[in-house]
Order: sequence, then structure tokens, then C-alpha cells
Amino acid sequence: MHNKARDWLARVPVGEGEQRGARALQTLLLLIGVLVPLFWGLRLGIGQAPRGIEWTCLVAHTGMAVLAGISFVCVRLGRFRLGGALFLAGCLVLIPVIYALNGLRGPGPLQVIPVLPLALAGLLFGRRALWATLAFTWGCVLLGAALERIGGTGAGVIWEVAIGLMTGFLVVAVVLDSTLAGLQAHLLEVEERHRELEQARRSLKAEKEEREHTMDQLVHVQKVKAIGQLAGGVAHDFNNILGVILGYAQWRDRHAGMEPLREALAGVEAAARRGAAISRKLLNFSRQDVAHPEVFDLCEALGGLESMLRQLFDPRVRIELALPATNLPVRADRGQLELAVLNVASNARDAMPEGGRFRLAVEAVRDERGRSLVEILLSDTGEGMEEDVRRRIFEPFFTTKSQSSGAGLGLAVVGKVIHEAGGEILVDSTPGAGSCFRLRLPAPVALSDGASPRVLLVDDDDELRSMLARTLERGGCRVLGARDGREAWRVIVRGGVPDVLVTDYRMPGLDGLALIRRLRPLYPDLAMVLISDYLPEAAELARDLPPDVERLPKPISPDLLMQYVFMLTTSPEQACDEGEGG
Repeated sequence: MHNKARDWLARVPVGEGEQRGARALQTLLLLIGVLVPLFWGLRLGIGQAPRGIEWTCLVAHTGMAVLAGISFVCVRLGRFRLGGALFLAGCLVLIPVIYALNGLRGPGPLQVIPVLPLALAGLLFGRRALWATLAFTWGCVLLGAALERIGGTGAGVIWEVAIGLMTGFLVVAVVLDSTLAGLQAHLLEVEERHRELEQARRSLKAEKEEREHTMDQLVHVQKVKAIGQLAGGVAHDFNNILGVILGYAQWRDRHAGMEPLREALAGVEAAARRGAAISRKLLNFSRQDVAHPEVFDLCEALGGLESMLRQLFDPRVRIELALPATNLPVRADRGQLELAVLNVASNARDAMPEGGRFRLAVEAVRDERGRSLVEILLSDTGEGMEEDVRRRIFEPFFTTKSQSSGAGLGLAVVGKVIHEAGGEILVDSTPGAGSCFRLRLPAPVALSDGASPRVLLVDDDDELRSMLARTLERGGCRVLGARDGREAWRVIVRGGVPDVLVTDYRMPGLDGLALIRRLRPLYPDLAMVLISDYLPEAAELARDLPPDVERLPKPISPDLLMQYVFMLTTSPEQACDEGEGG
């Protein structure tokens, strides 16, 4: 019952800060409005009629009960301040009436009435209202004292009673004031603590939301990582199959006749290369692909860019391609080199807004030391460059274009790609007459007819290993085979130290990277090639793999692998001799 009554008193439409005061005021008003009428009702019920001054008490108490009821209704309607002010005003009106009718020596119940306004004023309206009510009460006491003297009461007795009443009211006011001051300080502290707790709650809520958001991102990253690992695994197995298809398809050039079969195998090879491109895109999606330098025919690669160049340039620009029919191999990252050529072509397009001519040519040249080079010539008939601009074109973020047209990174990327491939760039430009870029790359060492390198081929795919071994043997290599790193280690321990180690990366047991780490301290001059497209930890692998170890992507062409084997087993002196004698 107590809890229900408390909840009912608390259900009033007032502000959050007024809930406690409204409940206390309702309790006081209920006590006055119920107990006072109950007291007089019981007295009248037992036959004790009021006599003399008791009629004044009855009237005063009845007025207070009526005021309490009206004020209670106001509070229940949400007018908390109005209800309290109405009851306080009624009590203040009763005080001078009581002293005017009964003087200062009225009965005890009448003397209690002035205490209620003091308490209400302090609790509801603050310390200033408390002291104002005390001053008003003192004025009423002095009024009562004046009326007592007019009635013939002695002055000494009157002032003795008046001073006693005023002192009593002062004590009540001081106690209330001290209590209110302490309550106010405590309330301020509680409010400050409440604000701190609210701020802490908001911070915790924000932190919780941030953690939930971070957790969602982590789950998303884990999903993407799982997809990437799945993509890498699928690409690894898929590339093994494509490697076998490519290897057998390329054997068509070793057999005369049977032209329909040769055409069919050419179609097989083309389909396998498309599958390799899909695998490469899958690895790019999984963020596991890294740059792979490889030996490839430059003319074939640049010929495949013709359609992109025609889409890049304005129809008013005439595009000329001069690509020799001979095979001109280079060793670089094919995708990065194609990007470098397109970046130079993009600059040429911007230099010819009104049209012109763009020429792409490839030829074999020699430098001043007699080294064999492959040169990519890219020329245009555009605006050209001043000498101070030409000297800075490969600086990152340097550009003569507007901020919305370029960031100054295109030619910086070109310079980086060519220099990483061991080449150089020569630029000729004349203002108003166009520019000419010469991208020079070292030519790989040609296959030596008399060479017979010893190759240890390590791969857990028996069919792929068999196909690569047969191709290398037809090229003049002596091939040893092993299914994993442990078997390869046993072959080498027995005395089968090869000239070149060709190993897959992802194998059960001892994988390719672990095998290379074990062999490198013991055989520092051993040429090594790591083959795989499954690189889930590409950045770590790039750091852990010795810098002199070659990396080749799957699916790998057997002829390309043979290029690497002979390139790694040819000394620099032999390469220079071949270059000078060629």
C-alpha cells in the first residue's frame, strides 16, 4: 500500500526536478486537509462544542483545510508552483487575522499556524522567501502586541510574549535556513554528479556504439579475408591446370604437319590464357597479387594495347604502330610496363587537344657499352616542353596541368617502373614541335645452345612437374624432380646440388619459402626461382624472401621458365661477350 501510494503521488505532470517537492507538498496538504477536519469532527461527535477562542481555531483550521484541498488539486493538475503559492498566501492571510482576534496569548494550535508559512516559503521558494516570510510574521506579532496593549494588558507582559514569539520564529527560520543551505549544496553536488554520470553514460554509449561498429568492421574484414584465402586457393589449383594446358599446347610448334591439330592447340592455348587472366583478376580481388617481373615478347604485349590506345585518343589523332614481326623479349612486370606506356600516351593526348600524330615503335638497339637493349619509342606532335619542365617531369606531384586535370604522378610511375626493370628513359622535346620518349630495357640473355644446366624441379602437382620437366629436358636441361621440400632436401644432401632450384611456394610439409631459407646459407650461389600465385602473406613474403630469388607467377609458360633457367645460369661475363659478339 505504501509503495502504491508513493507511486500515485509521484504521478503528477511536473518537471523532473520538481517530482520530489511535489510529492512532499501533496503529503503535507493531505495531512492538513484530512487530519484537521477529522479532529474537529471527532470532537463535535462526542459532544464537545467549541467555547470562546476555540471558535477562532475552528474557523482558522477549516480555512487551512479548504486551502489545502484546493492546493492539492492544483498540484495534481500539474500546477505545482501555483498550488504551493496559494496555500502559502492563505496561511499568511490567516496569521494577522489570528493575532488581531486573539492577541499574542492565543492557544497552542493557533501559534503553530505561523510556522507553516516559514517552512513552505523556504522549501518551495528558497531562502529569500523564508526571510521575507519571517519579517512578515514579526510584523504580525508586533500588530498583535499593539492590539493587546490597546486592550489594557500591561506593556511588560506584552513585550515579553512578543519577544518570545519572535525569538522562536527566528530560531525556526535559522534552522530552516541552515538546513536549506545544506540541502541546496547537496543538491548542487547531486546535480553535478548527475551531469557527470550522464556524460559518462553518453560516453559509454558512444564507446559501445563505436565498439559495435568496429566489431562489424572486423567481422567484415574477416569475411573478406576468408574470401581472399578461398580465391587464392582456387587460383593456385586453377593455375596448375592452366600451366599443364599451356605447356602441352605450345608443343604444337615442334611438330610439322597436322595443321588442323595445330589450329586446335592454338585455340586451347588462347582459352588457357583467358583463364589465366581470370585467375589474375581473382587474385587482384583477394589482394594477394604482387608485382612479378617476367620475360615476355614486348611486341606482342604492345600490340595488345592498340585497341586501348584508339579509345584513349581523340579521333583527330592519327595513331601509328611500328612493331617488328620478330620476337623481342624483355624482362619486366608486364602489367606495370603496359601501364607506363599508357601513362605516356595519356600525356601525349593532353598535349594534342586539336589532333595530331602519335607513334609507337619498338626496335633492338645497343648502348655505348655494346649491351643489347629493347627500345620503346613514343612520340607525338603536341605542344612540347620547355627545358626546365623537361628536367622535372619525373618528379612526383610535379605537373603543369590544372589541379582538376592531373596529380603529377603519371610520369613518376613511368620512371619508377622503367628503373626497377633496369632500364632508362631518354626524353627529347621542343616547344611547339612535340615530344619523344625512349624507354630502354635490357634484353634478356639468349639461350645458349651448348649449355646444359642442372635443374631441381620441386612441385607437389605430379602432372605439372612432369610437363615442366619434359619441356626443360627438350631444351637441353638436366632435370631432377621432387614432390616437396623434404624430398628436395634429401636429393641435395645426397649430392644432387643443382645449378637452378625451381620450387613451388605452397606445398605440404616443407614449403618453397622454408626450403629456400634452409638452402641459402649453405649454397649462397645457388640460383633459385619461386613459382606460385598463392601469396596470402605477400608483404611478409616480399620481406622474408632473399632479394636474389626470382618469383614467377602461375600459370607459367614452359618456354618462359626455360628463359629464366638459362638467364640465371649465364654469367655476366658471358652475357657481355654475347652482347658484343652479337
